[in-house]
Amino acid sequence: MSPRNNPAKDRFIQSFPESTVESLASRLNGHLRFSLSFFDYSQPVSQNFEDWSHEQLSKLLHKLQHYSGNTKEFWQTQRVGAGSLKVLEIYGEFPSRSEFAKPKHVPIDARWARFRLESDMRLIGFLLPANVPGFSVAAENTFFVVFLDQHHKFYLPEDS
Repeated sequence: MSPRNNPAKDRFIQSFPESTVESLASRLNGHLRFSLSFFDYSQPVSQNFEDWSHEQLSKLLHKLQHYSGNTKEFWQTQRVGAGSLKVLEIYGEFPSRSEFAKPKHVPIDARWARFRLESDMRLIGFLLPANVPGFSVAAENTFFVVFLDQHHKFYLPEDS
């Protein structure tokens, strides 16, 4: 007996997802996540979302999508621009030379960091220290966004 050709059935079967939540665990466990729960635009030098153009916000969202496709360790090794600049730089302490002030709502032991977006635009935030009791691996792989830094004012170079 020959099988009947049934295009509707074939399309229906092909529409089923190919993965399960469990199969995603190994792919997503180390990937970077972004949280806006500490976002602060109250300082004169920081920006809120409406201060950025539609094009800038679109680029930001595409970058977040791209950055969340890998681990923080990966982004710490990826070079961008001239020299040894990295996509993700973890400073640790809040920089002593900054036009920003350290917000009181951010934990004192947060590991301050920045993502380079393009030209002078930066995404400023922090990561949790490793192995903090009570936090999951997902929390350790979360970049908590604190500031939008359109003009590179968070970490000022020595010659400015």
